Order: sequence, then C-alpha cells, then structure tokens
Amino acid sequence: MKIRMQEASTAAGLDISRWGTCIHGVALDDRGNAAVTFASANSARSLAASYSSESFQLTVGSVSVDAEQAADALNGQINGVTLLETTTLGFVEIYLCVKALRCMGAVDVALLYVEPRDYSGLRRSHLLHRREFDLSDEVPGFRPIPGATLVTTSHTSQRAVFFLGYEDRRLESAFEGQHVTPSDSSVVFGVPAFSPGWEMNSFANNIRVLKGSNIGTIAFCGAESPAAAYDVLAEVYDSLAPGERLIIGPIGTKPNGVGVALFAGTHPDVGILYDHPKRSVKRSKAVSGWHLYTAEL
Repeated sequence: MKIRMQEASTAAGLDISRWGTCIHGVALDDRGNAAVTFASANSARSLAASYSSESFQLTVGSVSVDAEQAADALNGQINGVTLLETTTLGFVEIYLCVKALRCMGAVDVALLYVEPRDYSGLRRSHLLHRREFDLSDEVPGFRPIPGATLVTTSHTSQRAVFFLGYEDRRLESAFEGQHVTPSDSSVVFGVPAFSPGWEMNSFANNIRVLKGSNIGTIAFCGAESPAAAYDVLAEVYDSLAPGERLIIGPIGTKPNGVGVALFAGTHPDVGILYDHPKRSVKRSKAVSGWHLYTAEL
C-alpha cells in the first residue's frame, strides 16, 4: 500500500485540496477542537461517527448499523474523497470506515492527525519510574470487533504484534486473558517519538510487563508514521508459517493505529485485539504538529 505523509507545524503548512466528506469523532481537548474545525471547514460535508463495543453498532451521522454492515452507514452519505479525522475518531471507527470505503470502491482515503503539545496528568518523572497519565477514564477490556475476530486458544498457531503506548495495563491484560503467548509476540515502540524523550514514558511504563514476560521480539517504528507501522505488519505477515495467523494489538500511538487500520482493513484474514478505552476529557494540552496521510486503498 502506498501511504503519502505530510507534516507541518500548523494547519496552514499542509498541502490540501477540499474533501467531499469529513468523518470525525468527539473533540475532547484543544487539538481535537482544532482538528475538527479545520477538517469541517475544508470538507463539503461533515459527519460524526461513533462505535459501541457493547451493541457492536457503528453510527455515522444519523445512520446506525451493525459493524459488519459499515458500508451501509456510509452509502449515500459520502461524496468525493473522504477525510477521516483520526485525532477524534477511535481506532475501531477508523478501521471500520477504511474497510467500508475499500468495499465501496474508494481509491484513496485521507486521514488527519494533530499532535498534542503535552499530555495531562503526568505524576512522576524519574528515569525508568512508572509515569502516570490520565489518558483513559476506563478500559472496558478486550471485546471482539465484528469482522476482525480470530478465536484465540492455547492451541491456536498465531503470531501477535502489539504497538505500545503509555498504558502498561493494556498489554498486561492481553497476556493474562487472551491466550496470547508472549514468546510468540512482538512489541513495537514508537521511536522516534513525537517529541524527544517521550519514548521514555512508554519504556518506563511497560518495562515491568516486559521483564516478566519472555517477549519474542522488540521492534521500533516512528510514532507518527502509519507507513512504518504498516511495513512492520507486512514483514511479519509475509513471514507467517502455513496455517499461522496474525493478531494485532493497536494500543500505541494513533498514527501507528492508523497503520494498523489500513493493514487490517485490506487484509481480512488478520485479527485485532482491542480493549476499547474511553478517552479522558482534556487528556492533552494545546496543539503541536499537524499530519495528513493519504492512502491508496
């Protein structure tokens, strides 16, 4: 897959053309408000989207459908090139929209992401000590995503790849309750990070889980690069043995999650492990870099 990437310090620095439809989520902080305002101003139509992990329903605008019929939610509501505003959309909404757009014959999809200047709630800063962030109000736990579920058992031949962020309990929960074997798993850190030193937040918070597990492989890809995340997955996917299945845990940065959504949305034989965190209001402060990705579906 070809993924073109732009980066600018402000929205004015992005090279854009007007989009037909913008699909966005709920803005919870400064960057979310800025992203939705910009995306809506440069699109002919804007639609809010949300996914319920309890009812397995996707809502786009005023249309609600079962997640497996995501294309029905978009049909008749979109026109021209679609922009997914990923700063405010959750991972599942991004994945389902990518999959639906591809099913509908879309050639390209644009995806916007805005970095925070800083994250809220840091309560410890000593090197390699655990750093507490208020990023999620709650994490309901790993629930299946229709169309992206592989049954995991202790007898399943599988490889798992987890993209890591700041919340160590999410990786720990996957190892404890999802029949995922650490020795058959790879973990991927976002390096280089959005800002120098931020990678230490992820290292410090996940080191306890990694020290207690016999992790198969530790890898790195740019925190702001969906293309790098896609390439990591493509390499693992191409190395699978006959009958072996790939499971992906997108619990790291949003751009890496975009890479996962693009890969899984075009590879229906992979599975996704996702724990559906409820993002905290005011989880970040101010606005930093702007990223615009365009992927050929």
